[in-house]
Amino acid sequence: MSRQPTRSSLALQMGQETIYLLLAVALFSAILLGGYLVALANRPTPREEPPIIVLPEAGGFSFPAGSAALSPAFEARLTRQVVPRLRAIGKAYDASVIEVIGHTDETPRQGGGRLPSNLDRTLVPLYLGQATAEPQASDNAGLGMARAVSVARFLRLAGLAEFTIVPLSAGPFLQPDDKTIAGGEGRADESRRRIEVRLRRRRE
Repeated sequence: MSRQPTRSSLALQMGQETIYLLLAVALFSAILLGGYLVALANRPTPREEPPIIVLPEAGGFSFPAGSAALSPAFEARLTRQVVPRLRAIGKAYDASVIEVIGHTDETPRQGGGRLPSNLDRTLVPLYLGQATAEPQASDNAGLGMARAVSVARFLRLAGLAEFTIVPLSAGPFLQPDDKTIAGGEGRADESRRRIEVRLRRRRE
């Protein structure tokens, strides 16, 4: 005749099963917590700003003199180097706005500002990807804007439709080290001629 388990042995068995269950729950919770902490550590802090992508003329991102036209080499580098990086930065920083900023030096434009400008008629159609005459700027601020629009247009047509892309001009005012000019520097300086691409979060 088989012996029935005693009350004490049943209690011991149930206690062991409870301990095993608690250990399994604790292990699972530790795994989840570890994954969360790793993800949290790799996520930018709310105050951390996305990196700025600089496209310097001296680094091969050059325009013809006085022009906003993108060369095939410029477009190829945007496709290979810039577009994938923008997607990665946007995802990492939850950024949905791209600002494309055109920078120039202080070399006066030919004609001393008296050349006709067609930017009011050409920039919006150019940005929207429509057929347009080539933008003609009479000053450096306008040239910086025209070049920013050319790059912004290319980024839009390259498939970055999930971003709001805003072209801007800083003209000659901001040095590559993010300091404003001191004045009296009206000379050719390719280190100052550049496009900067900045990402930011949309304002709530």
